[in-house]
Parts: sequence; structure tokens; C-alpha cells
Amino acid sequence: MKKLLTICAAALVAFAMTGCEKTGTIEGEVCDAFTGKALEMPTIWIDSTIYSTLKDKYKYKQELRKGQFKFEKVPVGTYKVLAGRSKYIKSRNMVTTTEENPNAKLTLYIYSDQVDPGLYISGVDAPTKISNQWVIWSTQCESSIAGYRLAFPQQAAGAKVPPKADKKKGKKGKKGKAAPAADASKMTPLPEPRVVDGKLEVFYRNASSVTTPLIAKTFPAVVGKVADHKDCKGFEGDEKGVFADKDKGSDLTVTYIAENLFKITGNLPKGKQIIQFSQDGKTLQTYYFEVK
Repeated sequence: MKKLLTICAAALVAFAMTGCEKTGTIEGEVCDAFTGKALEMPTIWIDSTIYSTLKDKYKYKQELRKGQFKFEKVPVGTYKVLAGRSKYIKSRNMVTTTEENPNAKLTLYIYSDQVDPGLYISGVDAPTKISNQWVIWSTQCESSIAGYRLAFPQQAAGAKVPPKADKKKGKKGKKGKAAPAADASKMTPLPEPRVVDGKLEVFYRNASSVTTPLIAKTFPAVVGKVADHKDCKGFEGDEKGVFADKDKGSDLTVTYIAENLFKITGNLPKGKQIIQFSQDGKTLQTYYFEVK
């Protein structure tokens, strides 16, 4: 009899543990990362669970037309919530609920798969790219962070290859004179930096998936001798260039928005700046700005 009571007590405890498991609601909205507007009919699911807006029994399908979703009776815990849509890049977001706070509300951001890698203005109605017009002046640097040539040799419009010398002999047996060489190239100066406000808030679309943290930093841009930056390749002779003052770098805040998309924020010091995006210690891109 005592053994039977023990078994019954254990069964009651087990029932209490499973039957009284705390649950809550995970709900929110799916928006376009660039415009901030809700997207109609997104797909949302909680990784490795039964919760998905694609399930036949999902009862909030009408709300999906307004970009809204809701999962009920979700046991408390830590989950990965994913959102996507046809022709959009999905997002992955972690959420944690507890006994004290079993409910969670979040906004998920996704963006068009037509958005190219690069830097974008935030707070506009469509993705607006910031052209990296300094890229052909940039040189590959290691410890010096970044460098730009002050001028770049570029093929002149309509320039022709210099004609070869006439090797035929003239009437008096002398060789013909060589035609003067045409000026086939010209030096194009480094474009002026983009003028920006001190409060930076932009989007950066990375070219590939990020498995290690993306790092964004800003450095004062100073003109210096190439001889002082021998780790920068691409300079010639006694050239001077624009270099990052690596001893005065400042970190910028990098916030995950969606897959390969990040928001970059921070306060830029006044003056000319070189903004560097790097991963695994390697520079991905640099931009040349001037803060007024």
C-alpha cells in the first residue's frame, strides 16, 4: 500500500510539472528595414517548434495582411524567431520569455533581395545608396588601416595609342621621324569627401553572410608620406596619400537588422574621416567623409 501511494504521489508531481508549465504569447509586426512600413503577408516561424504562420491551424491569417503575427501558448524559454517573404532577405531574432514575463512583443525587419552591398541612407522611403566614389583611389593596407591616393592615372577620353615610328627610308635614304607620343592618360584627383552631420545613422549591406562580428570604426583622415605607410600597396615613388590616423580611431555601434544588413550609428568627430568596415581583421570597405 505504501509503495502504491509513493507511485501515485510521483505521478501527481509529474502531472503538476507538465500540466502547469507556464506559457505566454509571442507577437509582433514585420516591417521593411529601409522604410519601416509593415509588409503584407510575411511568413513567421519559431525555429525548431510547431509555431508557424504556414500551419493550417494558424488562426491569425487576416492579421498577416497588416504584417502582424501572434503565437499563443508558447512555453517560456529562449527562441529564435524568423521572418521572411518572397523576394526578401529574412531575419533571425532571439527572444526570451520567463515565468515573470511570459509574453513578448517584437518588430522584425526584412528587406528586398535586390538591395546591393554597400552603404545606405536611413530614414527614407526607398533604399538610397551612398556611392563609394573613392574606391578606385583606395589602396590595400595592413597595419595602416586604409589609404587613398591623392590622384589616379586614368585613360583620357578619346586618347589614342601613339603611332609607331615610320621605319621606311625617305628619298635621301634617311629614316622617317617618329610621330610625337600622344598624352594617353591624365591624373584624376581624389574626389572630395562626402559632407555629413556628426550624428551618423546609416545601413550597411554586407556582401556575404557574417559568421564573425562586423566591426565599424571611424578614423581622422590625414595627408601623409607613402614612405611612412610601406604596408599600403598601390602607391608610386614619392607619392603622398590620405591615410587613417589609426591611433585616434573611434568605435561605431553595429546593430543587426536582418541577414547581412546592419545599422551603423555613432557620433563622428569634426573634420575629415575615414570610416572602415572590417571582419576577421580584414577591411571590407572604406568611405571618405567630412563632418561639419
